[in-house]
Amino acid sequence: MKKITLIFVLALILHGISFRAQNPTYNQLVSIINTKMPGLDASNKLIAFQVWSTTDVKSRDANKEFDRLYTIYENVKFKDAHKGTIVISCNIDDVTLGNITSTKDGIKKVISINKSEFSFLNSLTSGTNLMYNNNTIKVYENLPTEKIWNSYTQLIIR
Repeated sequence: MKKITLIFVLALILHGISFRAQNPTYNQLVSIINTKMPGLDASNKLIAFQVWSTTDVKSRDANKEFDRLYTIYENVKFKDAHKGTIVISCNIDDVTLGNITSTKDGIKKVISINKSEFSFLNSLTSGTNLMYNNNTIKVYENLPTEKIWNSYTQLIIR
């Protein structure tokens, strides 16, 4: 019985590790920024990452919210020393369809990518989002659309 319990616990731990590995790390997001926007300095900024699909209304709404957040807070300097925000928006669908939908939704500011551009993004699913603070620590993951704005502002007023 103890062996079965031990195996079960180990399986849960390994599953948890592999589940977390599906999301990009801070350094992987910085590599996306450096590839897509070579002149953009990602140091000391909050970095948000949003995954969306053309058929997932909730993820498209979240994409709009992240675009609004990036537009307003891109270069704002805050008293806790971070200097703005960068948002990466990852479409999991066909590139052309994603671009058309993004334009239709009024998305203008985010750094738009397709998951096919970076192999480490292949396992992502629509609706995933995360945010790293200026100390490279993941502070939020999978926020519902209605909590994105308030969660972000909590980071900047601490």
